Amino acid sequence: KVFPLQEDGKYKLEIQLPRPLQDKYGQKIQLEFSVSDRNGRYRATDLDYAINNLKPITISIFRREHKQDNWYVHLSTYIQEIPVVYTRKNGCLGIDFNAESISVTYVKWDGNIEYLEELPYQWKNQTTGQRQATMRNIVCQIVKLAEFFECAIAIESLDFSKKKSIARSEESKVYNAMLSNLSTGMFREAILSRCRRFGVELIKVNPAFTSVIGMINYMAKYGLNSGTAAALVIGRRALKLSEKIPQCLLRPEDVNKHDWSHWRRVASFIKLHRIQRTQLFQWRKALEGILTHSLWAEHQLSVQVHIETGE
Repeated sequence: KVFPLQEDGKYKLEIQLPRPLQDKYGQKIQLEFSVSDRNGRYRATDLDYAINNLKPITISIFRREHKQDNWYVHLSTYIQEIPVVYTRKNGCLGIDFNAESISVTYVKWDGNIEYLEELPYQWKNQTTGQRQATMRNIVCQIVKLAEFFECAIAIESLDFSKKKSIARSEESKVYNAMLSNLSTGMFREAILSRCRRFGVELIKVNPAFTSVIGMINYMAKYGLNSGTAAALVIGRRALKLSEKIPQCLLRPEDVNKHDWSHWRRVASFIKLHRIQRTQLFQWRKALEGILTHSLWAEHQLSVQVHIETGE
């Protein structure tokens, strides 16, 4: 049993001992302890909530031989639900994965970019524990940014392993290896948990054409790289803002079609002609001929891009 003491921050744990130990230590032992905060979690508040509201508290007692036979006591309980306080009404942080970094952009409520950051990480030759620690640290930085801007966070709504099925302008063995390593969902689990704990709204958006739209509409315009440009699109999509294709890439008969129909055509053309991302800093030149009849007929026969529905 756990009891709060009158002294601030102190608790008493009463343990019923098994019979083999009672001759030496008595029927019960009592321990006083305090609870410290950790990783931004006010654990003493959580324990007080459980005690005052008669929530069940599970107590585990065990000994670790590899740590000089020391005994450990673990307490676990329900925590009170934290209301969402940081929402899209103040804008959104868009998040995009790259081979060696995670791109973060803060998009204001009106859709304009105000802040960007690249969070580098080392993934190769790392143990599972090191990778988990890396993801936790990155997620911690992202959530702190959301608290600073008092805004929501937006991520793509698919498993990272499925991202391979979406057409990209260039394929990379390093990128595919990264996707494979991310299939365990370390990042997704970490950010879901931390957003819940800190009252940050987490928005999952449809991932279709975020990279292509970012490279065409924003990369050259704002001097971004492909990652931050895609993160900008993700943030804007979470704010329910549309992405129009440049008029010079439209045929007269395409005017009444859905925007994503236009972007599908551009993505297919980029993939078919193996256009590199760096070439799209001058996308008008790179996409020359996309409206001509011969190339249009050619890319109509190319592999279609599949749009995945968001969660």
